[in-house]
Amino acid sequence: MCCYNYFENPTKIISMAISDPTFQKRFLANPMGTARELGLTESERNELAKYDPNKLRKLVMGPGASL
Repeated sequence: MCCYNYFENPTKIISMAISDPTFQKRFLANPMGTARELGLTESERNELAKYDPNKLRKLVMGPGASL
């Protein structure tokens, strides 16, 4: 994959999911697996895991997203 070690924190992976519909589907299907594939550290993945899944989905899909 192209993006190994590109991410410095979960905010960047979330931003990518917001801006790229194809990546968004993949990320929402498996946020932690996607984060691991992209090279986020264990600490960064733990930070991402703190997000409530429903709030994360709404954040990525926008305020009009149905949960």
